Amino acid sequence: MNNKPQVLVAQLGARKHYQEPLLFHQWGILNRLYTDFYSGHSLLANLLRHPYFYNRLPNFIKKGLERNEPNLKSAKVIHFPIFGYRYVKALNKASPQQASQIFVEGGKEFCQRIIKNGLGEIDTIYGFNSACLELFEYAKSCGIRCILDQTLADYSLVHKLLLEEEEHWQGWSLTPFTVSDADLELMQREHREQDLANRIICGSNFVKDSLIVRGVDTHKISVVPLGRLKDEKSMQHQPLTQTPRERGDELRILFVGSVGLRKGIPYLLEALRQIKGKIPFTCKVAGSLEIKPERIAEYSDVCDFMGRIPRSKVKDLYTWADVFVLPSICEGSAMVTYEALSAGVPIITTYNSGSIIRDEIDGFIIPMRNIDLIVEKLVKIYLKPSNDFNKIDKNQEYLKHTIQESENKLQQVLMF
Repeated sequence: MNNKPQVLVAQLGARKHYQEPLLFHQWGILNRLYTDFYSGHSLLANLLRHPYFYNRLPNFIKKGLERNEPNLKSAKVIHFPIFGYRYVKALNKASPQQASQIFVEGGKEFCQRIIKNGLGEIDTIYGFNSACLELFEYAKSCGIRCILDQTLADYSLVHKLLLEEEEHWQGWSLTPFTVSDADLELMQREHREQDLANRIICGSNFVKDSLIVRGVDTHKISVVPLGRLKDEKSMQHQPLTQTPRERGDELRILFVGSVGLRKGIPYLLEALRQIKGKIPFTCKVAGSLEIKPERIAEYSDVCDFMGRIPRSKVKDLYTWADVFVLPSICEGSAMVTYEALSAGVPIITTYNSGSIIRDEIDGFIIPMRNIDLIVEKLVKIYLKPSNDFNKIDKNQEYLKHTIQESENKLQQVLMF
């Protein structure tokens, strides 16, 4: 074994487009990547990725082909395709109440398959919340260091916030959130992972705060906001040299994400109601609909609910928008805010979104559940230009610098 650590990554799903294993591979410390399904680099897979064939394929095959990272071609990747198919199929069929049980069962089976297949000559395991408990338990018995990537705030806080939202917005959710036995089991599973971990990586101070409140030792938590954009080619956005009012146009407002209570959609819709008649605007909401049809109909006069749309069209929306709004109640570090920042779109979001944006520079960070401040900031962007907003080159330079700092910090954690 060389002087560098030898890391096994256990990644159930394609989180952040394989950002962490890719970095470890580039640093020469990735021993192996275990995952559920990985389409790889075979002649057939590469042929199917050609636009001529790819554009004619059904969506589920397209999604499978996207489970691939070209720069991991020489890495050792081990996957369990039959398990992965069953796992994804079960999640797709599951109701929100059933999902937690599938996460628990899927995480257990994933870990057991890795242990059975073998860990190899490693000294570090890098796992993600809810899908590494049994692996950590086994690793600890072998003296192997465990690093946990906590991608969302602690479930004790998530449950509290979502129950409060259901109480406040009764009659909104298609499937109202309740805390089931499976939810509690999933939370306890994650708590055991946190306790076993030697170090914990999280994407924002919001997540770190939730872990500290839960009782996790602050000294083993590192905030590392890594928001890799799958398409690193910059989105072209026209900077606001004029305000929408000056150009004689409407304010173009965008929301991207699941349209439900966790993302704070009622607060945006109520804000739109309040600015109606004050300023001209158009709002587009892109994402799967988790609120009742009658609520969608109720706000259809102020908002265009687009439903889920292809990623290629989401890029067009960022180019179209004057402002991006994500009044989220609970996140890890919302990827859509990285995308909007990269596109040079001013952002209105909450501390709870875990965003890296700078208040009054890249947009505005406001307290959650504050409709009045959403109104105030929307009107401000419509009426008053900013020397900082929509400076796409500066935004991308800041984003690149922040991600580089995060990579350096993560490398220090791994190399220690």
